[in-house]
Amino acid sequence: MKPKLIVLNLALVAALGAIVWQGRVQLHRARVVRRENLNVAVKPIAAPPPAPAPKPDAAQPVKYADVATKDLFSKDRNPDVIIDPPKVEKPKPMPPLPIVYGVLGLPSGTKAIMAEKKGADSKPVKSGDTVGEFKIVSLDTKNVVFDWDGKQIAKNIDDLIDRSEPAGGVVSQAAAPPAKGPAVIAPPAVAPAPVKPAVAATGPGKAQDGKSDRPCVPGDTSPNGAVVDGYKLSFMQSPFGRMGCHWTPVQ
Repeated sequence: MKPKLIVLNLALVAALGAIVWQGRVQLHRARVVRRENLNVAVKPIAAPPPAPAPKPDAAQPVKYADVATKDLFSKDRNPDVIIDPPKVEKPKPMPPLPIVYGVLGLPSGTKAIMAEKKGADSKPVKSGDTVGEFKIVSLDTKNVVFDWDGKQIAKNIDDLIDRSEPAGGVVSQAAAPPAKGPAVIAPPAVAPAPVKPAVAATGPGKAQDGKSDRPCVPGDTSPNGAVVDGYKLSFMQSPFGRMGCHWTPVQ
């Protein structure tokens, strides 16, 4: 072999040996460091005290308004209170005023002959009495004050006088007794009605709704207690004629 190749090979072998030796040194050093790190006791560090949690704010009702107004299960829910308008009751209609057939100025007080309506039975009344739905508050020979449903209605007697034929067999004021008796206030003079022929005993008049009694026919001359068609005649005789004249069913 050539001397140069031998020298070169020896140099390579020496270099390789140096590399192997250096590797073993580094490996040993790494093992020593590793053992030292594993055997070192770690000193525990105390944890800092925990910070207190922030105090929550007080609940405000305004923040929960949407819960009441936007209910998922009732979309029409809202805080607006709907107040029903007040009911307006229609005023009760006032019935016609009673009819007056005459007024008596008696020492004991003024009395009038009134009926609830035309065709109804008439009766003598005074202050405090009731005619139909009307109560007489005050009464004199010229004026009368009625009370109806808490309201007072003042009327002139002349405006309430029935100038047609009297109902229920009541004779007109023209048949009143002489002036020696109690003072009688007669209705104003009106044109005389045509004279009708006398009516004989005719019996009870037409039946009225809701009433079992039947009224008398004007001019009926049947005697008190007469029985006609199953009805008995009853009335009270007065200086002015028959009062409260009516026919009642015979039991």
